[in-house]
Amino acid sequence: MAQEGFKRKLAAILSADATEYSRLMREDETATIQTLTAYREVMSALIKQHHGRVVDAVGDNLLAEFASVVDAVQGAIAIQKEIKSRNVLMPQSRRMLFRIGINLGDLVMEGDRIYGDGVNIAARLEGMADPGGICISRTAYDQIEDKLPLGYEYLGEKKIKNTVKPVRAYRVLFEPGQETPSADKSEHKRRTKPGDREKTSEDVRKKIGVSFKVRDKSLLYKHLWFYAGVIGFLFIINMLTWGAGIWFHWPALGWGLLLFLHWINTTQRNGIKDKDNSKMRLYKHLGIYLGVIGFLFIINMLTWNGVIWFHWPALGWGLLLFLHWIIVSKSLPKRRA
Repeated sequence: MAQEGFKRKLAAILSADATEYSRLMREDETATIQTLTAYREVMSALIKQHHGRVVDAVGDNLLAEFASVVDAVQGAIAIQKEIKSRNVLMPQSRRMLFRIGINLGDLVMEGDRIYGDGVNIAARLEGMADPGGICISRTAYDQIEDKLPLGYEYLGEKKIKNTVKPVRAYRVLFEPGQETPSADKSEHKRRTKPGDREKTSEDVRKKIGVSFKVRDKSLLYKHLWFYAGVIGFLFIINMLTWGAGIWFHWPALGWGLLLFLHWINTTQRNGIKDKDNSKMRLYKHLGIYLGVIGFLFIINMLTWNGVIWFHWPALGWGLLLFLHWIIVSKSLPKRRA
């Protein structure tokens, strides 16, 4: 029977802890405390922004609760991204990273403080997360699996001290390039049973890739419309000041080449991941070659004085590309008949 003065509720618990805190304090206590204080203020503001409440903040640890797992995970991602952006401005040795664990569980409340297995599990999950990463429990995963455009790596069943049953843990993949390490792949293979809903590494890459592919295409289209508007504006100015001759095509060509290279880079990054990396690099170089040589050809025609010169860089660069193609062809595995 519940004791008088205590009440229970179901909530999402977030536990965050700084990595290498002891080393940072040992090297420079004042700077470490200043950084921790600044980051704690940022974390508290983002938690509040995502409808959460900071319960406690002792030492380098921070504990918060949310009514929604979706809010908790989105808040954790916002925290990690903000801290990452701030760390870029600091020396490598002074950067402070945080691990974050999130669990959906039953809590015992006493005033503003919270207790129970739910808090204990969140703290243990935080210890399983990578520096700058997020680890969640199966109960949290079930609430957000199809609600957020994220990837999830199944880490297996983890034994938690002072709990009866092991807890299934998941790593949240929210940055491009995050993949399942080979050691964890084997663990996932051993522990996943037929019919389970755990995500394979291939599912993770596809799911997280779609989100960044859409964002890259949207940014490219935005640049393209901006380019068309500015060049159109320059064309009108050129026509209104005709006495100066035609000049709007020069910024159009230069900017157009940059946009073309952006398109090549976006296409290559969002290409089929199963293809050989060397082959993909060759296609990228070929696209850049065609774009630059086309650019030189147009300049040659616009500055025509009876001399063709664009073919010389085309031939030299083309020879290097041909040698690159030979090297790549020899390195690729031969197909079996």
